[in-house]
Amino acid sequence: MEPQSIKAVRAVTGRSVVITWKNGAESQVDLRDHLARFAVFAPLSDGAVPFAGVVVGEYGWSIRWSDDMPGSDDREVAADTLWRLALDQGAAWLKAWRSARGLTQEAAATALGLSNRMVRYYEAGRHLLPKTVRLACLGFDLERAA
Repeated sequence: MEPQSIKAVRAVTGRSVVITWKNGAESQVDLRDHLARFAVFAPLSDGAVPFAGVVVGEYGWSIRWSDDMPGSDDREVAADTLWRLALDQGAAWLKAWRSARGLTQEAAATALGLSNRMVRYYEAGRHLLPKTVRLACLGFDLERAA
């Protein structure tokens, strides 16, 4: 896999960020569990460092939070880690969406206008789940509810 780099980042609800990758793809990544595993991120949980202060690190290889506190240089998450989290979370999201509606992979592919192969790739975490697919899922739900 070619190394991924980050073009932009912004904090959203909870402990999630929306990452715009250099290739133009966009991913929402929930960092709650990842940040809780490391003591260096504790100031983000107790409010000593504002989560919304996230910025892209040097050369786009990470995201980081800085302040004047000791250890702030270590308060970053590598782009490779974020990429893996985006793949895993996108796969889990699509599987949960499909399962909750009782759809097979084939039925989901047909409903969303995707190939069976791409649904398998997304659910296996081999490709990022595009924003357009999430929107198609929401559109499917709205159409079904109407």
